[in-house]
Amino acid sequence: MSNSPLQATAKGAPRLSTKALCDNDMNWYAIRTVYCWGQKSDGKNVFEERVVAFSGTSYEEALNKAKQEAVAYSSERWDIRYEIHPDQSGYELDEANWVDGLEVWSEMFESDESLQQFYENRYRKYDYHPE
Repeated sequence: MSNSPLQATAKGAPRLSTKALCDNDMNWYAIRTVYCWGQKSDGKNVFEERVVAFSGTSYEEALNKAKQEAVAYSSERWDIRYEIHPDQSGYELDEANWVDGLEVWSEMFESDESLQQFYENRYRKYDYHPE
């Protein structure tokens, strides 16, 4: 058994916590989505990594909310062409007074890579595979 604080929950999402799961029906999840905003004048692609909180009775329910919110977020501006990377990932949050759709993190990047290349190099190249 590993001493890592990263645990898999029965709900399917990794959890960063040392306390037991709560008995209530609703849990909170932070879901990461990666967007490509388009290109700068120098030809570099602009990417956004965005983490948003969602409630759900399961990870899958929260993930479905995240997918809908990502489409709505990417449609807010007519002057920017967003592309959403299809892989969204997340984890269960500790108990707190969260609000559905609350943005908890956003970071911008630029690269000559495509959205797929950027995603693979940033998020898949160093994947952790527990024994």
